[in-house]
Amino acid sequence: MSEVPAAAKKAFAKVCAQAASTSAGFKLLESGDRVLLALSGGLDSFVMLEVICQLARRTPFKFTVECATFDPGFPEMDCRRIAEYCRERQIIHHRVFMDIPQYLHDSPQERFRRPCVWCSRMRRGKLYGLARELGASKLALGHHADDLMESFFISLVRGQGLTTMGPNVAADCAGSSSTLRIIRPLAEVPEQLVKTAAGCFDFPAVGECPYKEELAASGDRMWAKQTLKSIAKRIPDLHSLMLKSMGKAELQWLLDKRYLEYINNQP
Repeated sequence: MSEVPAAAKKAFAKVCAQAASTSAGFKLLESGDRVLLALSGGLDSFVMLEVICQLARRTPFKFTVECATFDPGFPEMDCRRIAEYCRERQIIHHRVFMDIPQYLHDSPQERFRRPCVWCSRMRRGKLYGLARELGASKLALGHHADDLMESFFISLVRGQGLTTMGPNVAADCAGSSSTLRIIRPLAEVPEQLVKTAAGCFDFPAVGECPYKEELAASGDRMWAKQTLKSIAKRIPDLHSLMLKSMGKAELQWLLDKRYLEYINNQP
């Protein structure tokens, strides 16, 4: 690999610093944790892996890291390269395979639909199941700040509540007896900073989902991304301001009746 650009080095240092701050503030990583990191092959997940490895070297306590990749079986994707990358980094890697193309072929009702929602649920379930099987205490996902803001915006306008993907949340579907937590170390890191930081590394090209362009053209997430980008032209600090607002819930000014008694009892 050619010499790493100074901008990439600076960006990676910022990502690591922000992830460390997020980890401390939301108690993402703790002594004795067994972290299973979801490594999809995208830049976000690869950068998250390098950040977690950096934190593991710097934190005063010990935790272990393993990786897992959900392989949907699309010919356009070569998940073996992810396993090779982990092997070179001497990190244990688990492959969770599911033949999505075969499923679509065998299921007439799904054959002509975009399987993204269904595939996402299956991926999440498989990864949660593996984490529980391995006895992992944390499952790390590579969502960055833009992902959280887009999810918040979509939930708002779709009537799903004031919610997003939290930095440290319980894995509800992992079973009532499970203590598995879902953590997002890049939750407060802007997407552009993650992309710039990726320039520090020679990540393998894994390929892309064949439904990516269709999803980008008609999916809610791309619509939310473009809408927020448009708003940012009027409010340049939109990203930092939204993150600030998402971290400051003013319950007394909302319409959720469940908090009425709580609010009335406040001094």
